[in-house]
Amino acid sequence: MIRASKRLAAAALAVGGLLAVAVPTTASAADGDLTFWSGAFTGQTVTYPDAGTGCTTLPFVVHAELNETATGIRVYETTDCTGIALTFPANDIHSFIGFDGRSFEPVG
Repeated sequence: MIRASKRLAAAALAVGGLLAVAVPTTASAADGDLTFWSGAFTGQTVTYPDAGTGCTTLPFVVHAELNETATGIRVYETTDCTGIALTFPANDIHSFIGFDGRSFEPVG
């Protein structure tokens, strides 16, 4: 009985080890893109290679984001990253139809 339990435990560890190897790693900020849409994932689109380092004025009013970077972002209603803002975490996707985004900056 003890021998069977040891074999079962060894098999579980082996399978767990294989699963750990198969799990993909997350992308770093330099590897990810930050994409905005003018509608709810429709309409005009703009993609930035990463979240940047300061305030970026968007080329049009945005209502959705796909943040594939390791950095959170803050989207503002103004063009100069001041005032009311929405904050989104790294590796995130959101639409915000009731909010007009005009600029963004990295958080953290």
